[in-house]
Amino acid sequence: MYVEGKLQNKVIAILSEIAQRSKNSPGPPDRTPLFEIAGISRDLIDSMSDIVWAINPEHDHLSNLGYRMRRLATDLLGSQMALEFRSFVADHDLRIGANVRRQVYLIFKEAIHNVVRHSGASRVAVGFDRVQDSLVLQLTDDGKGFDPAAGYDGHGLINMRKRAAGLGASLELRSEPGHGATLKLIVHLEQQRPWQH
Repeated sequence: MYVEGKLQNKVIAILSEIAQRSKNSPGPPDRTPLFEIAGISRDLIDSMSDIVWAINPEHDHLSNLGYRMRRLATDLLGSQMALEFRSFVADHDLRIGANVRRQVYLIFKEAIHNVVRHSGASRVAVGFDRVQDSLVLQLTDDGKGFDPAAGYDGHGLINMRKRAAGLGASLELRSEPGHGATLKLIVHLEQQRPWQH
């Protein structure tokens, strides 16, 4: 938290200085240097927050990951889309490493962002559970769908697949135009330990 606080202070100082120099900046409001730097700084702080959370040993239980994902989905979907979040991880909580937590969370975060930006969905269903020796995350929306085989300019799907491959996990994406989309991530847990207080 100390590192994150110092970063926020520096960003605020930079933005204040640019605001003083850009008071009469020409161009539309969403293309001014101040607007763009503010967006970049928000993304940077958000990324730092994810890293600080992931490396904190107090968050190394499966239930902590489930709670953070639920909170993210609730915040991002807001009142625009109905959310159903089902998870029973607390029933068989276990410790997982920082890298697994971080990569699973970032895959989920990218998927939720994609739903918000591109799907046009009204409902989103999330399932997050441990099934035998695997961690299973499934996200389904009732949006406009797309062709997963088609090329896209963004790096979202590529990044999700790279993160899954880095975990030795399987990532399946099913969709077709007009019929929503389903993303399913299966992470095989190599080490299982009961929840210890």
